[in-house]
Amino acid sequence: MPHIKRTDVKVYYESYGEGTPIVFLHPFSTNRNIWHFQTFAFAENYRCIIVDHRGHGSSDKPTAGYAIEEQAADVIAIMDDAGIDKAVLVGNSIGGMIAMQVNLDAPERVIGNLILSSATNLAAGMPPEAGEAFQQDWRAAFAGLLEGTLSEKSKKDKPELMDLLRGYYMTDDNFTEDVFVGSSSDPSGVFNWNITSTIGNIARPTLVIAGVEDQATTVEANQFLSDNIPNAELRIVENVGHFYQLERPSDFNDELRGFLSKLSL
Repeated sequence: MPHIKRTDVKVYYESYGEGTPIVFLHPFSTNRNIWHFQTFAFAENYRCIIVDHRGHGSSDKPTAGYAIEEQAADVIAIMDDAGIDKAVLVGNSIGGMIAMQVNLDAPERVIGNLILSSATNLAAGMPPEAGEAFQQDWRAAFAGLLEGTLSEKSKKDKPELMDLLRGYYMTDDNFTEDVFVGSSSDPSGVFNWNITSTIGNIARPTLVIAGVEDQATTVEANQFLSDNIPNAELRIVENVGHFYQLERPSDFNDELRGFLSKLSL
């Protein structure tokens, strides 16, 4: 499967199926495989593109260059490489941020957006002690953050999910300390990216989904997105945290199918 190369950084992606393209954009510290329950379920009828963002999975892991704008440009370059004129973007967490930035930078390339458990200007709501904890021992602090990303039901019924999520950020071949530091310190990186003044320029049909028990990107943070993206819809889901596509994959797939059915494909 191919890489694209931008700013001397190789970014990996895979493509499956044919039809209207769907580009899946994963959360921070994970990789393309978090969309396991979606990729082949949708590849029967759509062309599914799964991406390893720079710093993750099989992509290069530079020490800097993690502005959301850079990562959105990577996605556009992948679409060019794959011969895709426009696509539906499905983004979870930082993947949602990247999707929103693609809308701002290249709206003509977007059919619609499903934004799952995302936010803008995360740093504004982060207490100072959290930043200090990340500086002292980022993995321990990240583990604490991760505890609040799954619903209580998911922790009880699917304990393997927490093992999976821990494994992503504990495996240097997938995600490194340099990537965490480079991303968190970037003025437009995952924690500092702020489109408060421009979010109203996102014009494509958008569905925002929030898990009631998500402590990483709260319902309120997602409500801000839906309130400020013109004509966006908000769906709030019980018994779900930050990872609806893993915690209740069949239900998430139904949500995505319903959203796709409303678009002019």
